[in-house]
Amino acid sequence: MVGELVVMKGSVNWAGRTSMEIGIRVEAENLMTGVRRHTNSCYATFVALDDDGKPTAVPPLVCETDEEHRRHRAAAERRRRRLEERGAEDSGGSR
Repeated sequence: MVGELVVMKGSVNWAGRTSMEIGIRVEAENLMTGVRRHTNSCYATFVALDDDGKPTAVPPLVCETDEEHRRHRAAAERRRRRLEERGAEDSGGSR
């Protein structure tokens, strides 16, 4: 809504050789009351680039908590499905 503050919270869920998946939670805060409400969530994939604009290695993700391990497993499964779908598209298959 107009006049509300948008707050985004992100967490790295998975890191590969040059890319990472970030989970993003978007909230809106009513500045008059301070009440926040969840508006949407999404996953974004980012690729690390060097000074020449070429993909470069990212540090490995170190999961420490049960929640971090859960998010990592879920992200790895999403990645597996994306690659599987991409393979089906490349080979002319349909879904």
